[in-house]
Amino acid sequence: MKLSSISRIALLLLPLGMSTSCVHLMPTQREFKTSATFADDATLSAGELHATPVEPDFTELKVDRSLSPALLQPLGGPYRVGPGDTLDIEVAELAATRATTRVMPDGMLYYNVAKGINVKDKSVQEISTQLSALLADDYVSPVVSVNIANADSQRFWMLGQVENPGTYPLTKPTTVIDAISLGGGLLSNREGIEVTNPEAADLEKAILIRDGKLIPVDFARLITQGDMTQNVYVHPGDYIFVPSLTVRSLYVLGAVNRPGPVYYEPGTSVLAAVAAAGGPKTGAIVTKALIVRGGTRHPKVAVVNIKGIMTGREPDLILEGGDIVWVPQSPWTKLEDYAEGVLLTAAQAIAVQEGLGLLGTVGGTGVTISAQQ
Repeated sequence: MKLSSISRIALLLLPLGMSTSCVHLMPTQREFKTSATFADDATLSAGELHATPVEPDFTELKVDRSLSPALLQPLGGPYRVGPGDTLDIEVAELAATRATTRVMPDGMLYYNVAKGINVKDKSVQEISTQLSALLADDYVSPVVSVNIANADSQRFWMLGQVENPGTYPLTKPTTVIDAISLGGGLLSNREGIEVTNPEAADLEKAILIRDGKLIPVDFARLITQGDMTQNVYVHPGDYIFVPSLTVRSLYVLGAVNRPGPVYYEPGTSVLAAVAAAGGPKTGAIVTKALIVRGGTRHPKVAVVNIKGIMTGREPDLILEGGDIVWVPQSPWTKLEDYAEGVLLTAAQAIAVQEGLGLLGTVGGTGVTISAQQ
């Protein structure tokens, strides 16, 4: 993957309010702990804790997941050039003038004897007209042809359970179905290798993120039922992420020392997962942590008193693959509002983490949201 792709990921992190840190993808020697050595007043040994973790007590979240009809319309107007795009330019009937030119990071374009011009957000027709005017003193009635050779500035991410995850250019109207096709189609389980059957993709937890917000596409209805009311158009910078149904991590995010994915194995508990993530940061609200389960379409949330578990006053809680454990940095009061914010921020973190993993970058996404009063 080109360095420019890494730069785009880094830029994406900034508006989300994220920072990078080391990620615990697979704890060294199963670094799960049954005693919470990370707490300030931990005085009990593992044997004094509740021996058997129990199921969390979940509350269903009521969320609005309706799609705006405008999302089903393609982007209007011609392609707009941006930094990183490569253009093929030629003065008509003068083959010697043909050149392939890249738009500079500041939006400037340099061609032939014309002075540099800023082409950011301009159409190829507008660029052609401007170059023709600039070259009028050097050529007789020049007509300048401008075409897109490589659309690097207008791209989207297709990640997760597709044959060829990565970034793809947006040179024409592209729907979610088109995007999945560009990625080679969904993967499935055949002879231990996930290839070409939608049943191995976790469509219930698939997400589309745009400008730091969740676009509520129902991937299950779209893929398995052919419901075209869910087939929205992709925009530049979009993240589409389809997780695996069979290969699961869980995620420990928020105010912990190593936020990110944690290796999941049956029997993993809240204390084990938080310990694998390096424990809470100083000042974290460990009495009102959250477990979010069920994805963005049918989520449910449980409040967790990590301190109570650690001191033996409450039993530890059993986790499932795909769960999100959130340790708050600030107090909160309205559970449903706060959990909705956690769910969306975690979805962003997970999608960005997938992008970093695709680039082979060792790093994690530390995310924090403000408490909603």
